[in-house]
Amino acid sequence: MQAVIVKAASQVKEVDKLIEHCRRLDGTEVKVIINDGLVVSYPERNNHALQQAFNAMGSEPFAWLEPDSIPLKVGWLYALEREYTKLGKPIMLSSDSHPPHDMIGGIGVYGGIARKLIPKGIERDGWDGWIIKNIKPLVSFTNLIQHSYGDYTNGLNPHMFPRDRNMIRSESVIFHRDKFQGLIV
Repeated sequence: MQAVIVKAASQVKEVDKLIEHCRRLDGTEVKVIINDGLVVSYPERNNHALQQAFNAMGSEPFAWLEPDSIPLKVGWLYALEREYTKLGKPIMLSSDSHPPHDMIGGIGVYGGIARKLIPKGIERDGWDGWIIKNIKPLVSFTNLIQHSYGDYTNGLNPHMFPRDRNMIRSESVIFHRDKFQGLIV
């Protein structure tokens, strides 16, 4: 399985840092797709990036990364591939959900059929929210991907690493959302 990331002009430094981290961690080479420059607003921007990945990967399943999704362990991609195969659904996402602050993150594995399931031009919620609202039975959920935007007790306070490292589950092989890439050492 291939790990994929779309490199937008506004995230070049962060994407490059993540790619180098994956190489140093266990030799994983991430497929980089250069954003085609189409200017759209959120959530269409994110959906457009996923569509670019679908176009580049064809029918092959792939692990979707973003600059704030940090692999944590040697063999992380292989662990995701094994779990995806075992669970047997077209899409695999994190088992974490934190309503009302966020329902789910888009970091996960997308099989070839996912390109036919997720429409272009989603104008609300992003594709991850759309998936949960519209095709949840076609999604498997895993603890290997840990998703949390931050501490939700008094609003949303983004995680800061290494300070918050203790909140990462032992079974997690990738963590999303490390906004400042503090898990990269």
